[in-house]
Amino acid sequence: MKKILSKALPLCCSIFSLAAVIAVKPACLWLWHQPEVPKALRK
Repeated sequence: MKKILSKALPLCCSIFSLAAVIAVKPACLWLWHQPEVPKALRK
């Protein structure tokens, strides 16, 4: 059981960090393009 945990923990951490990167990138892009949205809505 301990061997499985010691192998699974780094895997879970890498999956979690990968998921965090995938989740954060679109959020950053969305925030980056956010100032352009009101201009488009005003037209």
